[in-house]
Amino acid sequence: MTLIASLALTAALATAQSADDQRFSFVVLGHLRGDANGELLQNLDEVLSEVERLHPDLVFLCGDLIWGDIEAKSTDAAAIRADWDALDRKLARLSMPVHRVPGNHDVNDLVTRDIWVERYGDLPKSFEFEGSKFLLLRSVWWPEDGSTQKHPDAFIRGKNLAQDQLAFLDHELAEPARYQHVFAFTHHLLWWDEDAGWWKKVHPKLLAGGVDAVFGGDYGPLKFSAQERDGVKYLQTSIENVISLEMLRTRELSRQLSAQFDNFVLVEVDGESVRYDVRTVGALSTGKFTPDRFRAVNEFDKDTFARKLFKRFSTPDRLVRNLTIAVVASFLGGIAVAALYSRLRRRGSRA
Repeated sequence: MTLIASLALTAALATAQSADDQRFSFVVLGHLRGDANGELLQNLDEVLSEVERLHPDLVFLCGDLIWGDIEAKSTDAAAIRADWDALDRKLARLSMPVHRVPGNHDVNDLVTRDIWVERYGDLPKSFEFEGSKFLLLRSVWWPEDGSTQKHPDAFIRGKNLAQDQLAFLDHELAEPARYQHVFAFTHHLLWWDEDAGWWKKVHPKLLAGGVDAVFGGDYGPLKFSAQERDGVKYLQTSIENVISLEMLRTRELSRQLSAQFDNFVLVEVDGESVRYDVRTVGALSTGKFTPDRFRAVNEFDKDTFARKLFKRFSTPDRLVRNLTIAVVASFLGGIAVAALYSRLRRRGSRA
């Protein structure tokens, strides 16, 4: 074997060995925002303590990190900056780099867009770490310069990736063999619906580019969901512990959410292997999973009309009995009205 061939083989073996030895981990958190009163997430300290205990190499925050001025007609820039300052003071306790993508609470007009870019940089963007690539995307409505519009209701569940982001993916995923793993992060679950444009325009690019997984941080009917298509994993992870009892009593979706654990995902990379571990937080500390809270959320108050109505129609025999009474009453009422009408006509003819 020639010296050149020997050196080439040695370099190839060293590269392969280096790839096999690449071990790192990262945590993905979604929906860390507090309530409209400006307070931070109820158990944020607990969440951050658990993340620090795991000591991942990287942390990713997938949007809706502050409440913001989403419901206000105009945005108070000073208040928005104060919200970010309060959150970032908490995040400073983490000893690893933190990366983030925005949710609709974070960016919803030109003011909040500019504050985001000023503090955390423009999107989309990418970086490399330990032989893997990470893609940070924006799924929120991103206002153009000069816009005076607030977040359009049509985009409350996100906006399909525009041409600039599609071109970004083409560029970043042009050499799939160059990276051992590729992970993408966004806020909204743009892939949720089976007929979503994501499956036609975005998913094929991810598949061809060797993307391992896409993470979203929004919540909907679920706080966590997972699916896999063509080997690409789609993982939703979110935290939401500020839903009010009033909201829970009136919205079936919110009642469903109240019964689910807040969660985040720990991802462990070991060479070619990737392990996804779902961790829960707040089960014991938030008071959300007690019999009293369940009764408060799911049971009617004793003296409400709704409870009386529920009792009246809650069993099949009561339903049949009351429907029979209603039908008979309607029939008799009809006869009475017809008799009265006939009597009035006879009086009129006499006159």
